[in-house]
Amino acid sequence: MRRRIGAVLLAAPFLFLAPWAAAGETVDVRIVGYKYYPAELKVKPGTTVRWINGEKRVSHSILFVGPGGFESERIFPDESWSRTFEQPGSYRYRCGPHPEMEGVVEVAE
Repeated sequence: MRRRIGAVLLAAPFLFLAPWAAAGETVDVRIVGYKYYPAELKVKPGTTVRWINGEKRVSHSILFVGPGGFESERIFPDESWSRTFEQPGSYRYRCGPHPEMEGVVEVAE
């Protein structure tokens, strides 16, 4: 029962995310259990996305794949890394050390 309640409380902040974040806002993506929450995010140009490592002992990174791709520095537990998305497009990413972790940021007007 305690585990179920903990899982619900952990997921609760993600239930209230707007489907489209407004320009100039900061939207959080949490890293928990070797997954990004939410893994798919829709934002307007000018939105900042902040990835927060909620793991206890594992570091992660944000590796943008494709042309012009780059990798963030390692994000250790309780640390974060941010990127502001100015141009419309689809930005696929994964964790450098854990390629099974995948996500996408869709930027549209």
